[in-house]
Order: sequence, then structure tokens, then C-alpha cells
Amino acid sequence: MLTVRLETVTPLFLAGADPRGAPELRAASVRGALRFWLRALLGGVIGDKDLNALRKAEAAVFGSTDTGASPVVVRIDGEVQFDAYRPLLHNPAKQFTFSGIKPDQTFSLELVPRLPHTQVSPVVLSVTALWLLLGGLGKRSRRGFGTLRLQKDVEGLPLKPDAYRDTESFENALQQTIEKALGEIKNYISTLEIIHGASSNPPEFPILHPDHTKIILCKHPFPTWEHAMKNFWGLLRSNDYRDNSVFGYAGSAGRQASPLHLRIVKIEKNYHLLMTAFRSRFAGSPPNWTSIRNFLHDCRQKWQGTWIMGGSAAW
Repeated sequence: MLTVRLETVTPLFLAGADPRGAPELRAASVRGALRFWLRALLGGVIGDKDLNALRKAEAAVFGSTDTGASPVVVRIDGEVQFDAYRPLLHNPAKQFTFSGIKPDQTFSLELVPRLPHTQVSPVVLSVTALWLLLGGLGKRSRRGFGTLRLQKDVEGLPLKPDAYRDTESFENALQQTIEKALGEIKNYISTLEIIHGASSNPPEFPILHPDHTKIILCKHPFPTWEHAMKNFWGLLRSNDYRDNSVFGYAGSAGRQASPLHLRIVKIEKNYHLLMTAFRSRFAGSPPNWTSIRNFLHDCRQKWQGTWIMGGSAAW
């Protein structure tokens, strides 16, 4: 069993059995987040055209109704405190709150090999590290809530707590984790006799590939996570980007999740913006992807951004 000790960086909105009750740490939510990043990694190597191969590879890591239980069991352990937080912190007219797990709370994620397996696979470890760096957990996680940080060293996990020592260390950890995760996926699919493939343009679903993914780390420090979030929203709600459908929408036209994932990462004692944008197929009309490219370029100029992936790709 591997125990990954984690710390909450921003409030975590994670409903339990009672949607109106206190938030709960749920293993099912973690498994869902891990599956998202595994699929993004697989798509970056296999492409999006052979969905049967994709399902086969995903099931071998996390199981399926057809193939049986996952080779790894995900558990959550720990007690956390919660409070009321405004999910639309940037909008003074929206004063409603959600009950969320407070920042600076710690809990454990346990990864347990299911018999007859005796080890947690390197693929699971790489996906876990990638999720901790680029992903989040719970409601509003694409807008900076639910960010987690590794607290203690874990044998075999390709991410170490000293990644949060300074922005240079974090940048290196990001690049190395992505490179290692893609390498693990390439080795893994070869064992399943799955060949590398090309993707559609844009892909059917979010994939981690420099042609379709842009990742930017902003090195400008903010004193609190609230300051970081308000600055992000100040730009997103400026005249250049307000109500642009490429950032997602919900209403009479339907619903489309935002392709832009914001993380507010705590590095040393400061907070920084980390954004990942996936270009993939929209439910409705194709959006103006250059708006996301321009938004990220503006972030780069305003907050000392550095490209981690996809900076040279034309969208």
C-alpha cells in the first residue's frame, strides 16, 4: 500500500451522500479525476480514433464493468474541517456560498494493489502525480477550487514535496512529470499490443499533446489564493473575453464544460496561477480557439508566465 499525504490549497467543494450536507472526501471522486487524466494521456499517444483500444487500455488500469475490478483500490483517510465559501468570489453581486473543505487541511490518499497484484503500477503513479499537478477535485475545480498539494515523499511517486520549494523547481517538476507520464503510457500500450495513432483536429475529447494542449505557469506571486483567483477573473471578465463561448457555457444553448483548467498552486508561501487549456470537440458550433490562445498570452505578459507545453502551437 502507498499512502499519499495531501494538503488542500483552495476550498474543496465535494458533496457527500447528502448533497445539501457537509462535504465529504470520497474515493469515487478521486477515481473519476484519475480516469480523466489517464484518458488524456492515452489520447495523446493512441489518438482519439480507436475508441476500443482506448477503452481496453483504460480498463487494464482502472477496471470496467466488462473486464472486472481495478487492479488498484483507491481509499481516502482523514478528518477535515469545512466552512462556507463563495464559489463566485469575483462577483460581488453573487453572495451565495457552498460548504467546502478548508484550505490547509491534510488527509491521506491510499493506493492499494488488489490481489493477485502486489504493486501499484507505474502508470497509476504517473497519473496520480499528473493529477496532483494539473488537476483538481470537486465542484468548480476547473476554476481553481479543489487544488491539492503533496505534503510528504512517497516511494515510487514521480513527484516530490521539494517541487514546491520555488517556481523553478515547480516548473522542472511539471515538465519531468509530463515527460515521464507520457513515457510510461507509451511503454504500457506496447505491452497491450496497441499502436500509436493520430488524433482528429480537434480531438473528440481532451488529450495531452503539444498540438492540442497549452500549459502555462505564471511566476508572479500572490499573497493569498483569493488574490490569485480575483486577478484571474478580472482578466477573464474583461471586455476582451467576457461571455466568450470558448471558455464554456451553460444555458438555452446547452452546456459545455470549459476547456480551460485553472489551478492555484502554493509554492513556498505564495500562490501562483497554473492553467491548462485543451482544444477538443465542442458540443455545438466550433468556438474561436484563438481567444484562449490570446488569453494565455495576456496571462503570460501580466504575470510572468512561462510555457510548459504547446506555447508554439497555432490555434
